[in-house]
Amino acid sequence: MDKKIAFVKDYGAYVRVNNGLFECVVNKEVKWKLSPVELHSIVFLVNSSLSSEVVRLANENGVDLVFFYNHEPYAKLIPAKYGGSFKLWTMQLKSRKRKVEFARSFIHGKIHNQLVTLRYYEKKYGYDLNTKRLDELSTEVQFVESVEEVMTKEAEAARIYWRGVKSLLPKSLGFKGRRKRQSENIDVFNVALNIGYGMLRKIVWSAIVSVGLNPYIGFLHKFREGRPSLVFDLMEEFRSPFVDKPLIGMARERPDDVSEAREVYSLLSRINEEEIYTQARRLAKAIIEGVEYTPFMAK
Repeated sequence: MDKKIAFVKDYGAYVRVNNGLFECVVNKEVKWKLSPVELHSIVFLVNSSLSSEVVRLANENGVDLVFFYNHEPYAKLIPAKYGGSFKLWTMQLKSRKRKVEFARSFIHGKIHNQLVTLRYYEKKYGYDLNTKRLDELSTEVQFVESVEEVMTKEAEAARIYWRGVKSLLPKSLGFKGRRKRQSENIDVFNVALNIGYGMLRKIVWSAIVSVGLNPYIGFLHKFREGRPSLVFDLMEEFRSPFVDKPLIGMARERPDDVSEAREVYSLLSRINEEEIYTQARRLAKAIIEGVEYTPFMAK
């Protein structure tokens, strides 16, 4: 049975145990009631409280309790009696042997989604953005035999993709190509991209931790102390459809808004979190059951 993730989203909520079930109560109203056997984890997204009985029942049934602040995890109580996360982390480490397979999937999804974004604007405005080569790279990356080759295909695709994005943007924005780091001379569209990717990173991180994966054990991005490599791995699939595409639309229709951080946050606050959580669950299933991982493919 696929277990659920329960979310505590209301300020002042109280989570308790009633007749062997977890209950989330807000102002005397029961928001949800779930059996411990249904749950993988309970995720606390806001200031709230819980009874010690919740900790005991969670421990007995292997339910993780995860706590977030500003969409980033700051604590996770893993049951001492049985930790589902421990089992998944062990499988995650063993799955490092499958790193090329996972790396191919992440970048196959990324290039496909870049292709979909550019083709959308090709059809809408009649541009020729060299999407044929992106299509070829999306196929080619599935047959390479090392992470280094995956990164080479990803780099070639990135050059084509960002040239295409540059062609779509008003020249007044001064976009000359993708720049990841902030500097005094960085253009407003790159600033907007960095804001969007920061928002996306928080959601992906939340999803990965909530399903029990270790965010520091990645497959595509190399391990570095304190670096959530798996977060950056899974982010690749969502960058173009959830951040780039809406920002390109804003830049073409309301170029002045691109420089307004409030407008960027408002636009990207509609990121489809459910799709991201679904992919995190798919990744966990692929790791623990040894099945193929299918990336998120935009349409």
